[in-house]
Amino acid sequence: MSAIADMVTPVVLITLATIFANGLNAASLALTDRVLELYRERLGILRGPYGEMLDEDSVPPVDRERLRQIRALTPRLIRRIERSRTAVVIIWIAVGLLVLSVAAIAVAVTARSEAFAFTALALILAGLAGVFAGIATVIVSLAKPANSPVETIRRTGEVG
Repeated sequence: MSAIADMVTPVVLITLATIFANGLNAASLALTDRVLELYRERLGILRGPYGEMLDEDSVPPVDRERLRQIRALTPRLIRRIERSRTAVVIIWIAVGLLVLSVAAIAVAVTARSEAFAFTALALILAGLAGVFAGIATVIVSLAKPANSPVETIRRTGEVG
């Protein structure tokens, strides 16, 4: 077999992992924008007529309720952002292992080295495990009802 044919699988995995990591990164950025939006909304509610910061007790009841929602929702969104970023880092490490496996395949094929062939296999398996670990990190975060913004909304009683 040629080295090129042997490299197809890890290259496909590299492509898929990169696309997934970039998608997670985009989702993380969107969540970050939402957290910043909530923070700006909070500051707008607490801003007095002369630019001073008001105490939560001095704003109307509907604004106090919104502040309570923001306070409940923000930590959950931040946890989701952290999980997404952790998953991205794990997946990029896995991509690095898969890239190393391609180099090991090239050496194994050209030098007809069984040791490099097994090293390449180990790198592919480690890279694949890393991709699955990254996916699992995201799924665990999404699967926990306690981390869900929907659950927060359900508990606070209103969509913000």
